[in-house]
Amino acid sequence: MTSKLGLFIFFSIGVAITMFSFIVFRRVKFLRNSGMCFGALFIILPLLSTAGIWLGMIGALLLLFFTKDTFSIASLSGMFSKKGRQEYIFVDSHEDTPSPGEIHRYDWFGNQEVGNEPYEWNDINAGQLVGDTIIDLGNTILPAKENVIVIRKGFGRVRILVPYGVGVMIHHHAFGGQVEFEGQTYALSNESIQLYSSGYNRSTKKIKIYTTIVAGKIEVIEA
Repeated sequence: MTSKLGLFIFFSIGVAITMFSFIVFRRVKFLRNSGMCFGALFIILPLLSTAGIWLGMIGALLLLFFTKDTFSIASLSGMFSKKGRQEYIFVDSHEDTPSPGEIHRYDWFGNQEVGNEPYEWNDINAGQLVGDTIIDLGNTILPAKENVIVIRKGFGRVRILVPYGVGVMIHHHAFGGQVEFEGQTYALSNESIQLYSSGYNRSTKKIKIYTTIVAGKIEVIEA
């Protein structure tokens, strides 16, 4: 009779703790879940009649209090949270700073291609004596800032493919050659020209292109 009375008292305490936590700490998630957790333990204990199971449950409760490992009252209280809750993953995105002292070597002769496959963007500063250069900006992600391409060439052609929506500025000097940009062709003879794309000032992503060619052609194409 005494043992049954004790079980009933434990059960009543569990119900009281559960209701109290749900009502009083309704807006404080941690306290509410912790109280409901303790209440659930007091409710479950009277339903177990084996002394060994009782001791096991009490031992588990003590572990929750004193362990500093992965188990905690917060992890147990998570069992009473809503099922199917959303998980939010925050990604810390930032612009990487290139390592100082990096050397990029370019061929004196022949054709050069940048952007045949996806690549991480870094400002380009290239030179070549004779040959063609193709740069495809569609296979990289330009940061929302002013990005720079600098090319010096003796003889040959430069073709730069720019994604739609990117603002473009060209500053080109040629001893002899042409500039093709936004459907217009400009002939140069030891002259410089500076051109801007329509909507340059409104663009969040911008590319500034500085080129010098002895004899050749530069093409900037939206693609």
